[in-house]
Amino acid sequence: MLSGAVLITGYGLYLLCLCIYRLFFHPLARYPGPKIAALTVWYEFYYDAIQRGRYTFKIQRMHEKYGPIVRISPNELHVNDPNFIDDLYAGGGKKRDKYPYFSAQFGIPDSVFGTPGHDLHRLRRGALNRFFSKASVTKLEPIIHRAIEKLVAQLEHHYTGTNSPVTMTMAFSCMTTDIVTEYAFAKSYGFLDSATFEPNFHRAIIAGSDMGPWIKQFPWLISLMNKLPQTIVARINPEAMVYVQFQEDIRRQIRQAQDRIASGEKPADGGLTRTIFHELLTGDLPEQEKQLERLWQEGQIVVGAGTETTAWTLSATLFYLLENATVLGKLQDELATAIPDPSERVSWSCLEQLPYLSAVICEGLRLSYGVSTRLQRINPLGPFHFRTQVSDGIDGSRCMEYVIPPGTPVGMTATLIHAHPELFPNPYTFKPERWLDENGMRHHHLDGYLLSFSRGSRQCLGINLAYAELYMGIGLLVRRLGSRMKLFETTREDVEIHYDRFVPTPKDGTKGIRVLVTE
Repeated sequence: MLSGAVLITGYGLYLLCLCIYRLFFHPLARYPGPKIAALTVWYEFYYDAIQRGRYTFKIQRMHEKYGPIVRISPNELHVNDPNFIDDLYAGGGKKRDKYPYFSAQFGIPDSVFGTPGHDLHRLRRGALNRFFSKASVTKLEPIIHRAIEKLVAQLEHHYTGTNSPVTMTMAFSCMTTDIVTEYAFAKSYGFLDSATFEPNFHRAIIAGSDMGPWIKQFPWLISLMNKLPQTIVARINPEAMVYVQFQEDIRRQIRQAQDRIASGEKPADGGLTRTIFHELLTGDLPEQEKQLERLWQEGQIVVGAGTETTAWTLSATLFYLLENATVLGKLQDELATAIPDPSERVSWSCLEQLPYLSAVICEGLRLSYGVSTRLQRINPLGPFHFRTQVSDGIDGSRCMEYVIPPGTPVGMTATLIHAHPELFPNPYTFKPERWLDENGMRHHHLDGYLLSFSRGSRQCLGINLAYAELYMGIGLLVRRLGSRMKLFETTREDVEIHYDRFVPTPKDGTKGIRVLVTE
């Protein structure tokens, strides 16, 4: 039997050989970056798990030191060059896989979002495309209008002239949740019915995102968490219970949809409302793709991705508007001209035609990021070719090409691209005019660098729903209450990203974006 000393020596030799391989013989050994990052993923773990979401900012400093391409872990590269966007996030039939190590942290490997392989992702996404098409979302406008009107009514009835601040972060979370659940599941959770905008899914989703770095390193945590009794979950995180109950509700809805379809009931003829599960169960997917557990994962991602990112963009955009009276005034003038009657239900398509509102939405997306973390892509069929200018130390610069090996995860980050000074001078200034030409009309020169919804074949499935909520939410709320809303004890520290927890998160201790509603 081997002694402990022999085992320790053998393990030490293994680690030594692994270090030598990763530093000198690994396919990524030639790429610049910190040696410790090349050696171990525990470097990333320290910044993202122990410091709770700071690795993105460490990567930013790496680029400042090493250039536009860096090795950020033993098997992963990161690029901070806007010219590489279209190659990395390619569409048009080019295959791009996801990085399984990254996507596993969400515990939903069978959802569209969590599917690593290109072909299976294409199959699963195809079944949902029609449900989230622009035409389908346009039919959803009455639901969005009702949610906005309910939000405005709560603000007017419970906060006007009270000197009691309302946390718009929570209010918008309730609004986006009510919209997406009514649309996808034919059942609004009625979060907007509460004047305090509690309960909601906000804290539960943020807490789940906070667990991501731990789950990447310890995948078994997902199984452990799923097996915990609800009584234990309630003790660990009482605010998560509302989301746990929602997860159980999804299962019930899937079973009901399965039973109704099996019995021959039809939503259109039987007075039933069609849900996302009817769409999937009656579609052309293979039977193994219609299993309850897979559809349950799909339902979770629809809510997880369709609520908090949009709610945060609404919150951040409102903050920047209320912080800058000049920008707010320009938007109010445009809206007053386009919407003489503030109570009018104006369509998304009409609001899209307003250039200054469009510029405000783009700038709000730029500074709220959507997903703040890096999104990797893998080319399974061939190498990526990355070309960059490097200083030669004598006559200026020369072009250098990196041929990135097939199968290598390569990431880019909206947080960094959206602050690229060559694209966006004074990048942390909220300036809608950067999206307008000299005549005040919307130009599209910068659209390709807006990564809030990613790009290419893996672009966010809910992009149309998000845009409808942004245009209608900001446009109609500002038209009706813009001159009566004032920031309350809210500064840039309450809105600027300090932690990257997949979604952008301000410093600890923030009370959210709070406003007063005056008479």
